[in-house]
Amino acid sequence: MEQHEIQRIKEVGKQKFSWRIIGENFVFKDWEHYYKMPWIVGKNIFYKKNDSYKQAIKNFEMIKTYFSKIVKIADTEIIQDNDGHYIIKQKEIAWEKLTKKMLEENHHLLMKFKKLVIINEVMWEKEGFCLDILGSDFIYDMRVIPNIFTDWSHLYLFDIGLLERKPERKIFEFISKIARFLQDIIIKKWFFKE
Repeated sequence: MEQHEIQRIKEVGKQKFSWRIIGENFVFKDWEHYYKMPWIVGKNIFYKKNDSYKQAIKNFEMIKTYFSKIVKIADTEIIQDNDGHYIIKQKEIAWEKLTKKMLEENHHLLMKFKKLVIINEVMWEKEGFCLDILGSDFIYDMRVIPNIFTDWSHLYLFDIGLLERKPERKIFEFISKIARFLQDIIIKKWFFKE
């Protein structure tokens, strides 16, 4: 990507607002794309001692390896900005976010979602990483899984951020383990409830 395009993205981002619980990423939409880049906590704590761009590439490759046979992954480009951090550019998914009601009404989707959750657990055990399926946006509406979309036949994975079992920074390890623990409880007790 050209330097002037990176600068344009950053300038557009300055005019946007992004709310995240811990300020790990700045996320905004511009036309039909979403952009995600490390923000205050991400730059100064999570990625202070490691290369966020290389980590994002590694995460994306791992996601494709584990999930590409069961879900469609959003059209994603990972860009290295001038500071060496990532800018994730993803094309907007035109479908609806997956909801509890959809899983209750569509057995096919429920089975696909259960496979995704099982594969996520396998990846955690084998690699020490797992999808942040619910993300911080889950707080807005607990009936919706904000990082997964559906057209009622397929699942589309939007977020490529991963929780990590053994990251460089202890604070991220703590946050990852708590987020994974809560995610497991919520998914199994709320979304899989028969």
